[in-house]
Amino acid sequence: MEEIRNLQPKPRGKPQFSYLTNADIDLRELVEAHPDATLIELCELFADKTGNWVGRSAMCSALQKLGLNRKKKTTRSTQAGTERVLNLRLDYWEKVKNIEPENLVFLDETGILLGLTRTHARSQMGTRAYSLNPFYRGSKVTVIGAISITKVVALMTMNDSMDGNAFEVFVSKFLVPQLWSGAVVVMDNLSAHQRDSIVPMIEAVGASVLNLSSYSPDFNPIELWWSQLKSFLRSFTPTTTEMVDKLISVALDLINPQHLRNWFASCCYCTS
Repeated sequence: MEEIRNLQPKPRGKPQFSYLTNADIDLRELVEAHPDATLIELCELFADKTGNWVGRSAMCSALQKLGLNRKKKTTRSTQAGTERVLNLRLDYWEKVKNIEPENLVFLDETGILLGLTRTHARSQMGTRAYSLNPFYRGSKVTVIGAISITKVVALMTMNDSMDGNAFEVFVSKFLVPQLWSGAVVVMDNLSAHQRDSIVPMIEAVGASVLNLSSYSPDFNPIELWWSQLKSFLRSFTPTTTEMVDKLISVALDLINPQHLRNWFASCCYCTS
């Protein structure tokens, strides 16, 4: 009888084995405890915890399989984890949970440096990525804005930093004319926001004011717009205040209601 030969290729090399195969929980705990550790540091920490050493490439592959990707950190004040601040955050949600999302208006301000550029670039492996940035010492534009779940309610730009006078102008000339009865303006507790005239102006049109809890930018949907706005501006590297104003006008036209609903939902304000 003619012999039947198996034409399947035989496995090559040594059998692959990794101590990380059944160590998902240990690895997740390590990353949670040391989120900014480098690959070699994670290898050392893993060895200290399990007694088994793994290489950087194996560690990198294991992290990718677990969806633990490296990304830019979002830093928060050490005060954010104190009992006082945690209680303030709980108090805030007790107040806001019964307010219809359609009546919430979130207010904030941000600074835009002239000449801002993209922070990442490509270059040949093993080399640095360089760029020449415009030099503008201290030149910036301050943007003050307010958004609801359906639209950008008000926006004002100004040179340099915001003070109490500028904020009063924003509230009286830009914000109040766009408010409605039942609207709740949520803003942080900056000193510039504490002028005696601010609350009466808002309440005169049937709206009210709610202070955002301290150290809680993650509760303010407009922070997500600021992030996208700056990313948009970096692609054009505006060098004058006029350019910034024109680009912001373009950015406003690009916003649609779904963007706003997504920002609200990301900050845990129910939009269903």
